[in-house]
Amino acid sequence: MVDQETRVHIVEWPEKSLRLLNEFNLDKPCPVSISFEQTPARVVVASQPGQPLDVNMNMRVTARETIPFCIKVCEPICARSDYTVAISIFDNPFASITVRGTTRLFNCKEEPPVETVCVDFLELKPGTEFAQPFLHGGLKFTPLAGPLHAATFGDPAGQVKLAFPRTGVRISFPGPVNDLSVTVNNYAGPTIDFATYSNGTLLARFSEPISNSVREVDCPGANVTDLEVSGGDNEAAIVQICYTPLKRG
Repeated sequence: MVDQETRVHIVEWPEKSLRLLNEFNLDKPCPVSISFEQTPARVVVASQPGQPLDVNMNMRVTARETIPFCIKVCEPICARSDYTVAISIFDNPFASITVRGTTRLFNCKEEPPVETVCVDFLELKPGTEFAQPFLHGGLKFTPLAGPLHAATFGDPAGQVKLAFPRTGVRISFPGPVNDLSVTVNNYAGPTIDFATYSNGTLLARFSEPISNSVREVDCPGANVTDLEVSGGDNEAAIVQICYTPLKRG
């Protein structure tokens, strides 16, 4: 299928107001036909090189999937809407209700999609110890009790990770984030504990069964500003943290 774009511009505005009429006449439907057949007919046309075919025909096309249709309004268009609803009893006019308003069509503000940010620890030197809060990848990592250190144990094999003690680590983001996920490995203890916060308010606290393996865990909560990860009995590490920064209007 070839994408086709047709641009229609308003070249001149009328001097007087125009009447906007919404009408549906069942006797004269709009001449548009869209057909979806479960088993469309297959037509094969062939010709010889010396005798080409001259084909002149109308064709009905069957859509196998949704066809996107978009109308983009570049400038706001306002139309006054006056509607009258008539009520009749036994074919005698009884009452009428008139509704007046303004219908405004305008172009929505187009914003670039926000990309997902992922932070890993590949640049850290294995064996490095962090007893105090430190910044990495735009995030602040604070040991809750006991030092953090860069390690390569567990999966993914050979990759540098941020190992944390049983008491855990607190990760603070530069601003509110959504779609937060963290990849963690654990080789001691049956579970890893998680807690998400938004400006000091607890959003969610939960545990995930991770034992002798590595898992990506989705962390619930909107506008998350801090994440705490703990457990693992001193043999657990964070592999990667991914999130979507909140759009600032």
